[in-house]
Amino acid sequence: MTDYVWQLGIDWNAIQTGGVGYLRGGLGRYVTNGEVTTFVPSPGTEPVEKDDTITFRIFDVTSSVQNRRVASIGAFGIDYQMAVKDQPSEKPLDNIQPAIASSNESAQSSLFGPAYCSWDLETVTVAAASGRFLLTVYLQATGPGGVVRLFNHDPEMVVGANGG
Repeated sequence: MTDYVWQLGIDWNAIQTGGVGYLRGGLGRYVTNGEVTTFVPSPGTEPVEKDDTITFRIFDVTSSVQNRRVASIGAFGIDYQMAVKDQPSEKPLDNIQPAIASSNESAQSSLFGPAYCSWDLETVTVAAASGRFLLTVYLQATGPGGVVRLFNHDPEMVVGANGG
């Protein structure tokens, strides 16, 4: 079993298309060597397997400002569909609406550069034994002045040892 972290970056200042902003994203895992822990991004073709876990970590990585812009995360969800014709239909993750489990209000680093704060969601477990699924991650964030915006990320994720 491998524990992955899927980093998602919100840039509040980025252009929105059709009322939706794009989330930057990267799947990886933390590796400890001695006393040093490093985030190691996973290649796009590395499949996750049944019983692996994924923690979604959302970062405020807003560009062109020197402080936090995202005040809160209101909703988070994952839509999925089968990516291979005639693939058996099954749910790829045990929870497609994980709740916020914790937040970190301090400055930190992410795959996307400096972050002003972050939110960790409840860990989800890969439920599918094999297959390929298209996952769409979406969230609702509140920023300055109570403005609410929608953000999403449309990656492909491989689930299962055989990849389908």
